[in-house]
Amino acid sequence: MKKFKRNLLLLSAVSILTVGSAATAWAADNPTPAETVASLTGTSVSEVIQEAIDTGKTYGTIAAEAGKLEEFKEERLSVKEQILDENVENGAISREDADNILDEIKERQAVCDGTGYGAGRGYGCGYGQGAGRGYGQGAGRGCGYGRGACIY
Repeated sequence: MKKFKRNLLLLSAVSILTVGSAATAWAADNPTPAETVASLTGTSVSEVIQEAIDTGKTYGTIAAEAGKLEEFKEERLSVKEQILDENVENGAISREDADNILDEIKERQAVCDGTGYGAGRGYGCGYGQGAGRGYGQGAGRGCGYGRGACIY
């Protein structure tokens, strides 16, 4: 029994280290929007985050005010492309789906001014029926309008 517990503990430790290493490597290759703005504007990540919190500005707005919005959008697009490519390689999504997602990102970037809002409206409806344990059945319907948004 002691050997089993020891092996389980060892396996758990190795798993944690492996996942932690992979997450660290992924994070190093895929900077956050705050890290991107900080590198483009020559400020620290904590200063960028604090400005966003204090003023309610998006990272895109902060980049735009520094005259770096186009560079910010290019860098963020590069990160998104890398993530999509990794997902295609891992078999999580098809190349066609990745290309469609990338096209959508590019369309949104074209109208993005850094404020977090973009052009476009959407309308969608959803209907569902569910039966659960108990004495009833339920049906739900919902419709709503949405506003297109920049991804920054």
